Amino acid sequence: MNTKTKRVAGVDLSPRCFAYVGDPDDTSTWKLPLHVLGDATKTVNAIKDSLGRFQQTQGIPEHLRESVRLLCIGAAIAHHVPVDRSVLTKTVVTPAQGAELTTQQLKELEAIADARADELLAALGLD
Repeated sequence: MNTKTKRVAGVDLSPRCFAYVGDPDDTSTWKLPLHVLGDATKTVNAIKDSLGRFQQTQGIPEHLRESVRLLCIGAAIAHHVPVDRSVLTKTVVTPAQGAELTTQQLKELEAIADARADELLAALGLD
């Protein structure tokens, strides 16, 4: 079990509280907090901040950006945070050097996104 935490809004958060975790052992790779344990107001503020900073957030692999973006939008909707229509527009993912994702890779990414969304909902008590 991972015991590392990252301090956000004065609260120590586990990797499960973030939309993207590159390396569970390196908190600098944990991006876009979506859940502040025990504080609904801080959770809503974290979600709003994560949505607002999504486009500028570095360190999320291009092939995962859309899944992470959708996870942020889902958290906002679950917490009744108004979502600007421009945020709902799909981001364009440009494959590196002309490479394309295979159908299998897309299915795997969708499964990962679904699993992360389920984890987040469970952490929020909305499962």
